[in-house]
Amino acid sequence: MSTIATLDIPNLSVEAGAEATIHLTVRNDSDVVEEYALRVVGAVESWTQVVPESVSLYPGHVATATVQFRPPRSSSVPAGEFNFGLHVLPTQHPDDAVLPEGTAVVLPFVETTGELMPRMSRGKLGARHNVAVDNRGNVPVTVELAGSDPGDLLEFALQPPELTIEPGTVRFTAAHVRPAEKIWRGVPATHVFAVTATPADGVPVRLDGSHVQDPVLPWRTIKTLAILLLLAVALTVGWHLMIESVRVSDPTKSTGLPWAAFSVFPYGSQ
Repeated sequence: MSTIATLDIPNLSVEAGAEATIHLTVRNDSDVVEEYALRVVGAVESWTQVVPESVSLYPGHVATATVQFRPPRSSSVPAGEFNFGLHVLPTQHPDDAVLPEGTAVVLPFVETTGELMPRMSRGKLGARHNVAVDNRGNVPVTVELAGSDPGDLLEFALQPPELTIEPGTVRFTAAHVRPAEKIWRGVPATHVFAVTATPADGVPVRLDGSHVQDPVLPWRTIKTLAILLLLAVALTVGWHLMIESVRVSDPTKSTGLPWAAFSVFPYGSQ
């Protein structure tokens, strides 16, 4: 074998979004000047680079290249172990190509985001919000959801109250918000609240919202009922006044003999 290639660190760990480097040493044991093409193979190829990508060596000489690992901080590269190889291909003697192998471990990270939809609701007896939790990390994450408000004036029901989310996916839960006490009359009241998604290992995500509680009998309804009541009273009084007026103006209702009684005696009779 005229080509010898070795890695100084065959096994390494690297954080997502960071960089780790190892070195590849190539030796030319042939009797001619040789040029070597260097290339990373395996699942790490898209985020690993060899610098330089080729070297030329005289017989008996050695060269060193740097292998740079840069896994992105995203859910596209899951946490775990990746096997790789460094393909060293001699131009003059391609049959003497070698492939030293190694293992790169991408460390896990947790990153969750969320959204409350809608941010504000309105109702007399409560309303429903939807909570979306997005796993932007590279490992599955389980979050617990809970609602809270400063004055404990609201009651919360989350269905389901716990979500397990795979990397790069979104899951939803329904958050029902209900006032603890009714407002029977008066003006609406605004309650601020928050739904918190807490990962088992990570930073909690707080989603702020508000709920406008309308009274069961708002002022508009009370005013309408009062106006209708006044109209009913006015109509009743008017009806009674009209009836009394009719009775006073009817001659058949005067005192003494009825008007019809004068018709039984002819005019001038003794």
